[in-house]
Amino acid sequence: MKSLAHHLLGQTRSAVLGTLLLRPEASLHVRELARITGSSPGSLHRELAALAELGLLKREEIGRQVHYRADLDSPVHAELAGLLRKTAGLADVLRNALAPLANSIALAFVYGSMASGTARSGSDVDVMVLGEAGFAPLAVALAPTQETLAREVNFTPMRPAEFAAKLHTGDGFARTVMDRAKIWLIGNDHDLAELVEDRPAQGARAHARRSAAPDRGGRTKPR
Repeated sequence: MKSLAHHLLGQTRSAVLGTLLLRPEASLHVRELARITGSSPGSLHRELAALAELGLLKREEIGRQVHYRADLDSPVHAELAGLLRKTAGLADVLRNALAPLANSIALAFVYGSMASGTARSGSDVDVMVLGEAGFAPLAVALAPTQETLAREVNFTPMRPAEFAAKLHTGDGFARTVMDRAKIWLIGNDHDLAELVEDRPAQGARAHARRSAAPDRGGRTKPR
């Protein structure tokens, strides 16, 4: 389901502004923003340049990289950030919560009833996180989202190679997650397909080492 911010501002613009204005301390380069928002670097360059020209973002050159951050001196910063907080949907809330860990996350998405549109009032939010992010940092990052979303958030952290191995050995859970609807938080369908294709052999070895271990999952605890 698209958020109100998505309808008002468009997909790329709402994702970029949500990422930067709701994290005013963040200074991110284009590739980081592309991975977090799931946008192509080409279209993102144009969007970022336009937002900087409007005075909503600051453009900074750090070494050979161009970084962008929220322009706190913009006369509309506070109002626009407040609007984003009020209109951000499920994906925006979770994406912003995971953004500080983005360097240790390859892909992240919502799956299950929330993604398929069959959720009920008491349904949990199921989040798959593929990468090197640890259980404890994820629990800390996602805990505040429960109050915002008024739903319990369950997360499953898994290394990409392990997920690929499960798919290639016919694991029912991995296959169901792969085949059904997703709401992307970091990355996109193309990235997932590439990850699975690139890692079958490595994944099979990792799966063999872990076959005796139970799946690890998490349930965040409200603060």
